Amino acid sequence: MEKGAKLQLDSNRQYVIGTAGHIDHGKTALVRVLTGVDTDRLPEEKARGITIDLGFAHLSENITIIDVPGHERLIKNMVAGVSTIDLVLLVVAADDGIMPQTREHLDIVRLLQIQRGVVAITKIDLVEPEWLELVAEDVRSLLQDTPFPRAPVVYTSAATGEGIEQLRSVLLAELAAVPPREDAEVFRLPVDRVFTAHGFGTVVTGTVLSGSLKTGQQVEVQPTGRLTRVRGLQTHAKEVHRVRVGYRAAINLADLTVEQIHRGDVLTEPGRFEPAGLFNARLWLLPNAPRPLKSNQRIRLHLHTREVFGRIILPEQKVLSPGQNALVQIRLEQPVHAAFQDRFIIRQYSPQVTLGGGVVLQVNPPRFRKRHLALFRRQLERLESGDPQQRVLAAFDPISARPLGFWAIKRACHLPTADLQKLLQQMLNAGELFRFQAGRDTLYLSREQLETILERIERTLKAYHHQFPGRPGMEVKELLGPLEGLFNREAVQQAIALGLSQKRLVRDIAFLRLASFQPTMRARDAELVAFLEEKLAENPMVPPTLQELAQARGVALKALKEPLALLRRRGRLVYVSENLHYLPEGLEQVQQRLRDFFQKKETISVPEFKELIGSTRKHAIPLLEYFDRQQVTVRQGDVRLPGPRLKG
Repeated sequence: MEKGAKLQLDSNRQYVIGTAGHIDHGKTALVRVLTGVDTDRLPEEKARGITIDLGFAHLSENITIIDVPGHERLIKNMVAGVSTIDLVLLVVAADDGIMPQTREHLDIVRLLQIQRGVVAITKIDLVEPEWLELVAEDVRSLLQDTPFPRAPVVYTSAATGEGIEQLRSVLLAELAAVPPREDAEVFRLPVDRVFTAHGFGTVVTGTVLSGSLKTGQQVEVQPTGRLTRVRGLQTHAKEVHRVRVGYRAAINLADLTVEQIHRGDVLTEPGRFEPAGLFNARLWLLPNAPRPLKSNQRIRLHLHTREVFGRIILPEQKVLSPGQNALVQIRLEQPVHAAFQDRFIIRQYSPQVTLGGGVVLQVNPPRFRKRHLALFRRQLERLESGDPQQRVLAAFDPISARPLGFWAIKRACHLPTADLQKLLQQMLNAGELFRFQAGRDTLYLSREQLETILERIERTLKAYHHQFPGRPGMEVKELLGPLEGLFNREAVQQAIALGLSQKRLVRDIAFLRLASFQPTMRARDAELVAFLEEKLAENPMVPPTLQELAQARGVALKALKEPLALLRRRGRLVYVSENLHYLPEGLEQVQQRLRDFFQKKETISVPEFKELIGSTRKHAIPLLEYFDRQQVTVRQGDVRLPGPRLKG
């Protein structure tokens, strides 16, 4: 029977069974008679006769059983054990029946979405048949609201051996029906045990969640970011060169002490993940949760093999009642490793009771703000939709408009590499995404992100046009300054290009304006423009200073700012110094006089220049310095020579 059942299993796969059940219901004894291994390995476990930490045994060459503790104070160890299993073996003692940890363990199994289970009613040698049937009836009733309401129920006794072979056959048959694990391609392994092996150094064990790992490969310890190298690999006590998704693995790590890695850490492919300080998720509260969950309530979070403290933020409500579910943000007190679609459990801070569980949707999103509620809901609903394109779009944060590389997108949406590459190209062709190079990196932006930046540009230009209605627009470099402090420079340029292509913006040489805007000069400014041109033309080689112009008009100096800027943009005014502006024809007259002068003399001094144009040092010095900058003259000591532009 056993041999025939084994033939149903895929020899290229590995399977993990996890026990569950109340303390002292015979889980460890059952594992011992199934495998011949006593999983109580710690001295205190031997002394007290209960399982405290995880125990491991092999049912066959490719089947591992993880024996978990049943005591309520050791639930965190239980969650660590069942977080990566394929099938749960629920153990119920016939003399006790269903007990509190039976229910809590089953709640955890359901929340972690473990889809297959087998029930072993143990210690049947201690009860009468009528009592046994009552216990079995209770068990079947308990399973009705679980993923396995028709799970096989096997009567067993570790003391007499009754039912053990039947249980073994049932377990093998159920494992044969377990579908292959989905592989996200990037290597991840939550660490459930750390120890030192004599002659080898640090060894960790765990179940490969995704990807594969080879001897000699470098790995990263999350969330610390430490890098280490795989010195050796074992699976089911055999040396191997490679392990892959679903395998139980013992990994010998180089240059890493047992103090530098702990249960709860996750081994990953280097450079693919960032430590998670918060994440958005869908949370389900158990119907039998002791009380409603309040926003900002402190909880215990169990993710993979780690337990940390955090707070639940309920964006859409103040309280979540038992049996309800909601989109939430979980803010952690310590960083963890988390990824899209990881399952987790939350327990009450004190007393420690399982409250519910959920699935990770976004890792390290922006901290929730009420004004972003609609965006929060839309992005998470996209991730839950199952539509690959919507999942890709949800990876891009419209608020920060931060561009993403390929692996950041893959990490966020959990799509196979080949499928994601094809989809990105389709979205580029459709104008949903935009791509650019940043050094050797290829980065992507979504249309929504560019729209966010473009709307910010439009608001900035609208305010600028209101303040300066006579100007043709805002200088691009002036616009870019503050925006680049908020957004990626290339993202801003892409947003401008999008606005131009959609005819929402107009570019005029160095100026940018809204397409709906036309410069209109205020009547007062128009009068000042006419006044300035008239006054500057009265003596074009020795025009009045700005102070003199303001005084002549009876206005404050700042009132001349816009009219002067408008005349400069029109080419009707040349800035010579802070206090002096010339009409172009005035400068040309001065230059012509200089040409005539240099026909007779090789150099000109300041006094000679003052006499030449009929002015004082107030005009002569700034004007000569301007001509020096323009290469009309060349200073040599206290005199000037004709410059290249004057000769030309």
